[in-house]
Amino acid sequence: MPPPPDHAPTRESAPCLVARSGPLAGRRIPLERELLLGRDPLAGIEIQDPSVSRRHARVTIADDACFLADLRSRNGTFHNGRRITEPVQLASGDEIRVGSSVFVFHCSEHRRQAAAAPKATVRPDDPAEMSRSVVRPLTELTAGGARQLSEEVALLQRRLAFVLDVSRVLARTPEESRLFPELLERMLAALPNADRALVLARDETTGRFRTLGARTRSGTTMEIRVSQTLLEEVVRRREALVSLDVGADTDLPTAESIRFLGLRSVACVPLLVDDRLVGVLQVDNVRHGRGFSETDLDLLGGLAGPIGLAIEHAELHQQALSRAVLEHDLALARRLQLSFLPGRMPSPPGWRFAAEYTPIGAVGGDLYDCLPLRDGHLAFAIGDVSGKGIAAALLMARLTGALRRAAALTSDPAAVLEALNDEISAEADQGMFATLLFGVLTPDDGRIVFVNAGHPPPLLRRTDGGCHEIGLAAGTPLGMRHPLAARPHTLTLSRDELLVMYTDGLSEAANPAGERFEVERIRELVGGGDGDPERTLDCLLKTARSFVSTRGFDDDLTVLCLGRR
Repeated sequence: MPPPPDHAPTRESAPCLVARSGPLAGRRIPLERELLLGRDPLAGIEIQDPSVSRRHARVTIADDACFLADLRSRNGTFHNGRRITEPVQLASGDEIRVGSSVFVFHCSEHRRQAAAAPKATVRPDDPAEMSRSVVRPLTELTAGGARQLSEEVALLQRRLAFVLDVSRVLARTPEESRLFPELLERMLAALPNADRALVLARDETTGRFRTLGARTRSGTTMEIRVSQTLLEEVVRRREALVSLDVGADTDLPTAESIRFLGLRSVACVPLLVDDRLVGVLQVDNVRHGRGFSETDLDLLGGLAGPIGLAIEHAELHQQALSRAVLEHDLALARRLQLSFLPGRMPSPPGWRFAAEYTPIGAVGGDLYDCLPLRDGHLAFAIGDVSGKGIAAALLMARLTGALRRAAALTSDPAAVLEALNDEISAEADQGMFATLLFGVLTPDDGRIVFVNAGHPPPLLRRTDGGCHEIGLAAGTPLGMRHPLAARPHTLTLSRDELLVMYTDGLSEAANPAGERFEVERIRELVGGGDGDPERTLDCLLKTARSFVSTRGFDDDLTVLCLGRR
């Protein structure tokens, strides 16, 4: 599918490839998460060039990094003039050569950094949120008279200096284990009457607290215990609780637990981000005559906002790291799974194969294989493992290995299928099964012996354009019965005839209206073609892609075509 016409990339433009030479010269192709380059009609950049493989290369974007990978192409993928064997990270201006086509990668660093930056809502301090206390409202503490202008200015300067200091820490210290201890050191510096400070994060699902950081002014590593009653009261009220003199507060519900911890003064503040309580900040002291001043308490309210944002910042950073690790693992799993597929299709004289494998996710549960046997025969298979994702991919890998081992020992299709059934039967109690169509071809005379384990029957296109399903028994899927007792079916493929095998990801593909692609549509497309395996495969894929439109495919899709010339 040709990309839209080119226009010069700008500083604000999204990452893109600009074709410098080749069939797409002058075109600009925007990049999103992943882009396939090759002759495949499902490729994001379809390049009709004989020197380009069907699935030649891939450009992947993960967060703010862009990578180029070769997909075991026949003629290689070149990055800045050098052939690559492993994925490489792209920088703006890098050159990519695929066959005779040259592309230049463009990416605005300014735009990527802006897109990757976490979003935060800044809202003015609400004095009402910080003005109530279990002991007494903070408004009563400041009711004695107005502050002098110089005191107000000094308070604002201290608050501003702390916010700027926190911003610097956030910019250079995203790791949670280093971030909060460093923030608390600065908070103790800003609150000279505080002996201890700690930040607790609260899990919104379980309501449990965990310590993000704790600091004492003396630098001791003693365990800092907290009052669970005080924490629960802060969560319930969603407002600051303050005691200037715990010893005098004998009539308050939380005072007893605070005195038990040996505290003289304590302030416990909820950390709110967009009305979500993400944690609690507590400062306290244990010495007589070191109670918090009114200025300390006012400043404490200003500290809660930046520290709450720091908790969210750390959580976003951890989520980004986890997502990057997951994407890396999935990319590795995809590469490993692709290594189980045939690197190059066999081409015995007078025969042609064409195949397509497209998983719905990073990995999938479909499989196909073509392998020569020792006696001159050629074995081929197509299958579909139940389920999707990692579990299906693991079973697919096991079946592929078992198939190759069994086929190396015998050319009897029924015996091979029994060996595979033994392999998958161990998974039957977990609800796993697989359909598989397996055949052994004698290239000299075109004789094919099939066995089927619950897979859709193949389509046979005759020389006159007639197309019909082969009438072999459907059989039982692997893992559903033991022994399998599959019955062989034999046919002879004449010259200019074509065999088309597929998984239900093609026949059950649906358009946005919910209509299925159906076997009848596949039969009409195969019968209406010229019998060439490559062109038939391209026609099926293009038509199916257009049919599903914006909905995309709901299941893994695999097609295997075998033609005799």
